[in-house]
Amino acid sequence: MSPFDLSPEVSDLKVFFTNFSDLDGRLDPLYYFSVNNLDIVNATVYPVKKLSDVIAMTRGRFGHRPRNDPRFYGGEYPFIQTGDIVRASQSNGKITYSQTLNELGLKTSRLFDKPVVVITIAANIGDTAILDYPACFPDSLIGMQPKNNELMLEYISLYFKFIKSYLNDLAPQSAQKNINYQQLSPIPIVIPPLSVQKKAVDLYESALINKAEKEQKAKSLLAGIDAYLLGELGVTLPKQDNSIGKRVFFVPSSEVFGGRFDPKLYDSCTKGLKSALYQSAFEKRSLRTLLIQSISGDWGKDIDDEICDGFQKCLVIRSTEFDNQYNLNLDGSRTKYRLIADEKLRKIDIQVNDLLIEKSGGSPDQPVGRVAIITNDNLSKTLCYSNFIHKIRVDNSLINSEYLFNYLKVMHQIRLTDAMQSQTNGIRNLIMSSFLSQQIVMPPMIKQIRIAQHIQTIRNQAAELQREAAQTLADAKVQVERMILGE
Repeated sequence: MSPFDLSPEVSDLKVFFTNFSDLDGRLDPLYYFSVNNLDIVNATVYPVKKLSDVIAMTRGRFGHRPRNDPRFYGGEYPFIQTGDIVRASQSNGKITYSQTLNELGLKTSRLFDKPVVVITIAANIGDTAILDYPACFPDSLIGMQPKNNELMLEYISLYFKFIKSYLNDLAPQSAQKNINYQQLSPIPIVIPPLSVQKKAVDLYESALINKAEKEQKAKSLLAGIDAYLLGELGVTLPKQDNSIGKRVFFVPSSEVFGGRFDPKLYDSCTKGLKSALYQSAFEKRSLRTLLIQSISGDWGKDIDDEICDGFQKCLVIRSTEFDNQYNLNLDGSRTKYRLIADEKLRKIDIQVNDLLIEKSGGSPDQPVGRVAIITNDNLSKTLCYSNFIHKIRVDNSLINSEYLFNYLKVMHQIRLTDAMQSQTNGIRNLIMSSFLSQQIVMPPMIKQIRIAQHIQTIRNQAAELQREAAQTLADAKVQVERMILGE
């Protein structure tokens, strides 16, 4: 090949050569650069072969359109979908399914009656799980079986977990990423001895079990917070009764006229929850009487707008940043920065222990009205909050802010806030007058502080378990990669 002279302004890292015969219908430089630059392949001491040389790949099928034609469903043949593989891949568990095909559906699909590794190739790329029972699946999935005894099914599935980002780089850059058999075929696969494959699989599966145990312990700790707080207040919640007799009730017209025509406000569940709280022996006061500030947020201006005097770049807290288990998550990739007027920032005056209330949002299984508390860590950034959020500040001589934060979280958890919301166009809106009128059970200040400190201890323990769980899997991945490399 004749030498090529490149301009000194062009980086050598951005230029590479490939054979014309290797151009497989694509003029996509990222694909050809990526397919030959898999670190784990370039550094291993073990044999490396092309996927198509050692693995038989068969694409799923469902030929009829429209795919949701009910004539093909409701039989005895499991019909696996992409989402089923993604869930099984994330949990390393068994593939579950919710759809089945009948005999007519089987004729337009394909039955995989031997164990295969199933890989997702559209939208979600590179998720894998082992199918160990006869089933069908569509052409957005491919079944893989080793052609000989060089490879374990479990190792194949594990190997793809380590090259998932690599597979995404191979996918054509289109509206919906996808790869096909031709793009999978040249992918290199490292083939350690079977003993090493088994050791790697066993280590990874053991780590997943350890991780799941720690996560379950953390989940149990967090789940016990509601019962702890209610127990400290002497509150026993009524048993839920969803029988038709309890769902039909009468309300005096005098309670409805001039107010809300909303059955949730008057049903037996809401009344039972309120009655249980009222029976606490401690003092009760409406939330409104405890406040020294109550103010709505601001969405500001787009960060791409021209920056002018009188505005600051702020991280604007939205419902997205509310963490149901803990507090606020302001470190995520989805955080949003906006330009907020200085005058507005002075007015809202965010301080430690201010409470943020979600007043618009929610979902079918989650009422609006989640709560967060501002901590010292949060204030390392310049903050504002959106117009879908409301901020309150309490008189700390009357109530401890952290206690109130935990109390309001529990009220949301037991769904008392269901009766404080309206719904329009699928969006739930908190009725602030109802929210601020709710009665707060107020034990003595020293007990409030003790409750808040104990709950924080529980959350710290749960967070540490979750960190340990994540680290357990991260450590296992490092060890497995070393095994594949032959170190």
